[in-house]
Amino acid sequence: VGALALAGCSGPETYNTREGDRVEEEEGTVPATSPLAVSAREPEQEEADESSGDDGSEDDEGEVTQVQNEVQNSAEPVAIIEPSMPDDVVDPLIWRERYHWRELAKSAGRDAGPVETSSLSFHGPAPLHWTPFDARRGISNGGSLLPLVYSQLLVMSSGDSQDAHHGQIEGDLAQGWEIPEPTKILFKLHGNVRWLDEEPLDGRLLTASDVKITHEAYLSPGRPQERAYQTVERIEADDREMTVSFHLREAASYLPAAMTDPGHVVGPPHHVDDPSEAMFSGDLSGPPPKPKGTGPFILEYSTPVSWGAVRNPLYFKQDQAGARQLPYLHRIRGGILISRFPQSTSLPSREEIWADWAAGRFDALELAAPSELDASRSLFPDLVAQVVAPSPGRGSVLTFAQTSSGRLADARVRQALSMAIDRVDLTKRIHHGLAAPDCGHDWTHLADESNPAGFREWPWAPEELGGHFIFNPEEAQPLLSAAGYSTEMPLQIKIDQGDPSRFSLGTNTVEVAAVAHQWQKHLGSVAQVLLLPRNMQRHSEDGFEFTIAEPQEDADILAYGQLPKYAADPDSLTYERLHSSRNSLVQDAELDKLCEQQRVELDPVRRSELLEQIRKRDIELGWRLTLVNPYGLVARREGVFNVGASYLAHSFDLNPKQFEQAWQLPE
Repeated sequence: VGALALAGCSGPETYNTREGDRVEEEEGTVPATSPLAVSAREPEQEEADESSGDDGSEDDEGEVTQVQNEVQNSAEPVAIIEPSMPDDVVDPLIWRERYHWRELAKSAGRDAGPVETSSLSFHGPAPLHWTPFDARRGISNGGSLLPLVYSQLLVMSSGDSQDAHHGQIEGDLAQGWEIPEPTKILFKLHGNVRWLDEEPLDGRLLTASDVKITHEAYLSPGRPQERAYQTVERIEADDREMTVSFHLREAASYLPAAMTDPGHVVGPPHHVDDPSEAMFSGDLSGPPPKPKGTGPFILEYSTPVSWGAVRNPLYFKQDQAGARQLPYLHRIRGGILISRFPQSTSLPSREEIWADWAAGRFDALELAAPSELDASRSLFPDLVAQVVAPSPGRGSVLTFAQTSSGRLADARVRQALSMAIDRVDLTKRIHHGLAAPDCGHDWTHLADESNPAGFREWPWAPEELGGHFIFNPEEAQPLLSAAGYSTEMPLQIKIDQGDPSRFSLGTNTVEVAAVAHQWQKHLGSVAQVLLLPRNMQRHSEDGFEFTIAEPQEDADILAYGQLPKYAADPDSLTYERLHSSRNSLVQDAELDKLCEQQRVELDPVRRSELLEQIRKRDIELGWRLTLVNPYGLVARREGVFNVGASYLAHSFDLNPKQFEQAWQLPE
């Protein structure tokens, strides 16, 4: 049976579609290249790269070298240049229907399976830890992969026949659950779940007390999971009945969805106080991580750049037909985006990723642009593509550094800046058309009778958002004039350029440049716009050296966005972002009240109404500048099943539970 491989990071070895066969490049072979192989960069940057031997340049032998000298910073503004318009702009309304998730269930060959598959290898993060009890990290640094080796109470459903645009919560360790009263959630656990057959667990059955111990640890201050459980007053476990009860101080409509976060797995009790067994040592000289869980896979090896896991023979789940034990896969492997291991630890170019795709070293890929789908079809005519809805809360955002005083305390100024942003142009210029204007809220919990699920499937159009989301520079300039600005006394705005790193969690630097150019163009002489580069600061943690790009202190607008990484419930986008106790920049009593009401409202229709009121109030106040949110675009080769994206997980590693059901037809 052919090996299955996915892309999104490569480990130290790459394999073709036959188990264990190493793929070697034939001398003189030129692999197919991505349409995006040569990234669009400004002429000034290209000239700088040609004359520079610093970080990112290539030495005489073609290897990318790491920077050894101290980072040089400059406070001088950078040139504002409009990004070019790509040639492959598409209509998102057409593409999202043409490549809808419903088409996945119609994939050719599906009726012949599922079948056991020998191996799967995919590009993804290489975790710096394999434990949920590292108080410093949640699902960052690869922690999203924890459900491969652990189980959790609840998960989001996945698979080709599941709705990829709405979160459907299902039990994992939980056989079922109920809310008998507003302040109590009762879970009934499966009774056949076993721990890894190694000391000190020795393959024993999981108990309700095990689940209690993990979640009581999550209540501790400083844990990355702590905020989700702040309303939990106490947890009770009954090992005989296999039940766990969460008693709450108040109703928590958000809690079941929050529990599906990949970082909320149930770990072994002996790791609560000392998880070092499942972590790398500070200098990497110690033994490799050894997590001990109840998940579908057992970690086989792990390094800072790659990992591998094998099928767990004690895993408790069977497929829906009850005919086969899960997972179907015998082995799964992954790692950081590295193509010249071990000579270099640099990220590969898009050309190198594309070469692996073209050579058939993996069978699914997260695509960067529509032109890559066209090129993929020339390689694999029968591949299956999917366009998935944007992830709520993951759009690009510009944050005001100060709203209580100064220039940006005036709502008219904030509204004028928003009205001078052409968000539709941004979707085309930056995301090839596959993006939607974003307001920073979750549309999937808003009622929509036209959709079979009963709730809205796609994000808002600009005309639905209304107000200052409508591109209207003719009205923006009078607003600035009313606020006291003119050609003689223009509004001076200093914008943080954003993090140029490819690991950035902030707003794309190209998007920032595009917005700055639009303000220059549409606000005219009434505004002076400066684009500030970031200061690169060296940091060290746990033996790892890294650089963080930090904004300059005098920036008026910061390029921070795309957080949180996992937003399964709108509470993380309302209360956690807009309540004054969470965000000092937002001080509005009415907004606070609405945010508090929605999180305790258990009726989904009433909660939907509250969420819509929050959205309108947020837009009215204009506490931030939300820009656009991209759709997801993935492709897989014919014969691969139950591997795809969802609105919560555009990249494969953010939904690791899908791999327990992934399979591939034999060639």
